[in-house]
Amino acid sequence: MNRIVRALAIPTPRTRWWLLAAVLLVLVAISSGVGIRNGFTYDDVYVIRQNGIVHSLHEWWRLFARSYWPRTYGGDGYRPITMLAFAIEWVVGGGSPAIFHATNVILYGAVTLAVFWLASALLPLSAAWVVAALFAVQPVHVEAVASTVGQSELWVALLLIVAIGAYVRRRLTGNLTLRSGVAICACYTVALFAKEHAIVLPALLIAAEVLILRDERPLGKRLVALRPLLLCMTLIAVLYLAARSAVKGGEIAGFQPFIVFQALDLSYWNRVLTMLGVVPEWVRLLLWPARLSTEYAPPYVDIAQGPSLVQLPGLLLLVGIIGLGVVLWKRPGVARVASFGIAWLCITLLPASNFVVPAGIIVAERTLFLPSLGALLVLGATVPWLFDRISRLRSNDVRGAMRITAVAALASILVAGSWRSAGRSAVWHDNERLFAQAVVDAPQSYRAHYMLGAWMFETGRKKEGEHHYRRAIALFPYDPFMSYNLAVQYQMSGMYAAAVPLYRWTFDIAPRFREGEGRENLALCLTYLNEVAPAREQAFLAMQYGGARLKDLRRIVQFSDSVLGKKPNAAIGAKRPSHSDAVRPSLHGNLPADSQITGVLRVTRN
Repeated sequence: MNRIVRALAIPTPRTRWWLLAAVLLVLVAISSGVGIRNGFTYDDVYVIRQNGIVHSLHEWWRLFARSYWPRTYGGDGYRPITMLAFAIEWVVGGGSPAIFHATNVILYGAVTLAVFWLASALLPLSAAWVVAALFAVQPVHVEAVASTVGQSELWVALLLIVAIGAYVRRRLTGNLTLRSGVAICACYTVALFAKEHAIVLPALLIAAEVLILRDERPLGKRLVALRPLLLCMTLIAVLYLAARSAVKGGEIAGFQPFIVFQALDLSYWNRVLTMLGVVPEWVRLLLWPARLSTEYAPPYVDIAQGPSLVQLPGLLLLVGIIGLGVVLWKRPGVARVASFGIAWLCITLLPASNFVVPAGIIVAERTLFLPSLGALLVLGATVPWLFDRISRLRSNDVRGAMRITAVAALASILVAGSWRSAGRSAVWHDNERLFAQAVVDAPQSYRAHYMLGAWMFETGRKKEGEHHYRRAIALFPYDPFMSYNLAVQYQMSGMYAAAVPLYRWTFDIAPRFREGEGRENLALCLTYLNEVAPAREQAFLAMQYGGARLKDLRRIVQFSDSVLGKKPNAAIGAKRPSHSDAVRPSLHGNLPADSQITGVLRVTRN
């Protein structure tokens, strides 16, 4: 009997681990469970709700020959595993968004447990639990969890953390086995086909080997032993890129660059300088995410036009963080875990950082989901150091007070994080709430007003939509989508005089924007304003660029010639194009014109 009592009073290490894991799942449910009531918002609408490809499991293998984004919206990305998951969830739930959101919450719980499993191999159990608990309530994770398309972030995080955990745990007890290597390669394969940024796993394995694993062998020999695994993963990556290239028509590069980078024709170095200015924002979001936003854009974010003092804080932070990682690597104990955390942060940030290849965003909170673990490992490494310092205090009373203070501080942070995450998850309930809150969160972000304006037009509130469009253009007039889409709205309302200067401004920014169909719209507006000579000029440009309807263009030219008297014979039967011609669906194929306004904006949210 005494043995049973002692066993109940002092759980075994395994039992203790699972009890702590259960508390972590409770934290996940508190911070993110409210999101199950959300609907489809933002990109969910185009990738899932309106995308018939993921509404059935009939011939599901064909998903591996499809781009992630429908061709109507540009055909970016290649994520067949994520699309297969969406198809399964759609069939199981009959299209209910609740199934998608419940899956995200379950995946978030699984990722949190994987974080605990990995951290407990590197740190004392209490410190590992702190890392996982902070991960469970981190508000910057809300965008990845509350948005259904954020599921790709969750799949990649789960698979990569499990792969790194398996590698570290196996190497801590000896050499890597064939079975472990196969499991890691399997995780890598599935993760790559879930989302592209999983490609960084080999770099994370090397960082783990160099920074946290101790071995009597020289580093060169250890890396040689790792070579078969790295070669296998390289082959997997090459095959993935080949499949992606085949699906995307020979294109291997990433997503379309952020439209502002294109419009301003930024050089590589100006793009890098822009992102240096963003480094303080990354640090703030990872360490103190009190303010969150769906839109990080100019003028809130400074677009570099050469070196300036704006980039200096970011440069100093970046150099300081990397330097700290090098210094900590040279120290024994948990300091090396902090060094690995910094390496994890830098490596996982690279794919969406614009430092290597242009990305479709400047800052997006969902892209910080995986990198946030690196920052938390650094914080977790300070826990043993802190309690070691407390234990060295001479006074028992002071030691006790310090421990209570530390525990109370942690509890306060967890409560605050859970509260903030739950409140933020509710913001993603529907587009009305989401876009309205974006303007509150980031009133100086042109895209916040742009998105709300597009939503207002889509829901029939044209006056309010015009106000937010105009505010967006005033904040940052160099995004051709804004001026073009507002011009389309004016054109569809018969306000041709208001549409023409916006079309002209659009083509001044990006001469081939929307190719021929954009010029055709301008030609139609000019025709209705009896400006037949410039209408004729724009019609010929539309023919030159392609993508417009030749029949309608010929009618514009024919009518213009008849008015100008250039071709009297052609004037026989010439008439002004009908009013219906002026309301051509101008953004995406045969979709309803109102829905196209928001749909085109997804090019910056990959």
